[in-house]
Amino acid sequence: MGTIRALIWSVLSGGFVYLYMTNHFIKANWVALVWIAMFAWQLTVSCNKKGTTRQ
Repeated sequence: MGTIRALIWSVLSGGFVYLYMTNHFIKANWVALVWIAMFAWQLTVSCNKKGTTRQ
């Protein structure tokens, strides 16, 4: 599972850099939004699994 997760993060990061460097700013912004949403989701799930959320 960790390998798949690392592959997804790498593809998103590489895709963002490629689009940004080739002046596709609007597409790069969409990739960045997906990256941010996935990061927030992963952080939320990770905290919920560890039981570190306040109730």
